[in-house]
Amino acid sequence: MPQLSIIIPAYNNSRYLPECIRSLTMQDYRDIEIIVVDDASTDDTSSVVKDLAEHDSRIRLIQHKKNAGTLASRKSGILASHGSYVMLIDQDDALAPNALTSLMLFAQQHPADIYHFGVKVHAANSQAQQAAAGMTSFLTPTPRTLQGEDILQYQFASSKGFDWHVHHKMYSGDFARNAYTLASDTRLVLSDDLYMSFILCSTASTYIAIPDSPWYIYHLGRGDTLGQQLTPKTSETIAQRDAQALSLLKKFVSQESSKIKRSDWDDRLADVRNRLIEHTMNEWKDNLPSENQKKTLQRILQYWEPDTVCGEIYRYVRDYAYAYLTAKDHKSQKALCDKANAKTYLDMARYIEKNNGLPGSSKNNHYLGLREIAYTHLYDSGLLARPQSQPHGLRALLSTFLTRL
Repeated sequence: MPQLSIIIPAYNNSRYLPECIRSLTMQDYRDIEIIVVDDASTDDTSSVVKDLAEHDSRIRLIQHKKNAGTLASRKSGILASHGSYVMLIDQDDALAPNALTSLMLFAQQHPADIYHFGVKVHAANSQAQQAAAGMTSFLTPTPRTLQGEDILQYQFASSKGFDWHVHHKMYSGDFARNAYTLASDTRLVLSDDLYMSFILCSTASTYIAIPDSPWYIYHLGRGDTLGQQLTPKTSETIAQRDAQALSLLKKFVSQESSKIKRSDWDDRLADVRNRLIEHTMNEWKDNLPSENQKKTLQRILQYWEPDTVCGEIYRYVRDYAYAYLTAKDHKSQKALCDKANAKTYLDMARYIEKNNGLPGSSKNNHYLGLREIAYTHLYDSGLLARPQSQPHGLRALLSTFLTRL
């Protein structure tokens, strides 16, 4: 039996697959199996893998008869694995030379369920280059050891959390196989990383983030849709998929809470809800043309509660109002643009609130907090007249906590 199983979910991207697999077969550490799960590709993915397997018996192919999505592909590979440890890698990424030797040596000295290591971001295009520094920061873990309930508590926290990609992590084999048996057999793509990370972190006993470990080569912009302009329909699809992940996690908690004892399930679901709606709304704001944004909100509201959507819109109001508040020249082009954007998004938030009885009916503390600090910045900047009953000084109390939440 191999010490390490490496699973590669693959679908219609055979162009980069040989490079990915070679980065594994050329490692100094040899005691591995490589399981490629072809999710019913219509290109030559299977034949490429079969050709590579003829020259290296450690490579194994699993073929889905029907396209089932990334979650299902990863689950098939994990459950078919035999390794004492398990790792996932995406088909267009790679591992740095000697990564496995370093990783396995660390694991032998530090028993854990989850090993989180760092990345090297390789930008595939100019747009990816602009995002590379931020992505490197997001994907590079803070060195630490977490135990028990603290793992999930930190995972999706608004500060001091860690990224929820299931790649650039190695797992104890039996632990990973058990966690994936708990995963739904429902088709899930895009949000499957976050969904599965919640399950893994809720069942783990020990998590270790390894210092100085840039061993995963992440090809930003190579196989994804970074910065691709959305349509109202594709924006709706993102909202639907993110909402589906939250629904599946609520189901998971309902089924497993009697076995996994913790008193903070509601708070942890609120954390993951905030991260999911943040993703939906950031895509809506950043990649949907502005002329389509307001009308697309109705599509998003089919899947998300109004206060969760409003919370994210108030986040934009907060940021633009704060930028205007702190501008040295309020007549500069940037300041005027910030002013206009703050008012545009405020109008959207108020429109949703008016039609849904908000904020009075909401118990969503994330939304209420973002709303309060947004209005504080609006009043302090003069973008809105402060009501006579509105106390001064709230900005000083709240800015530190929420201005860059």
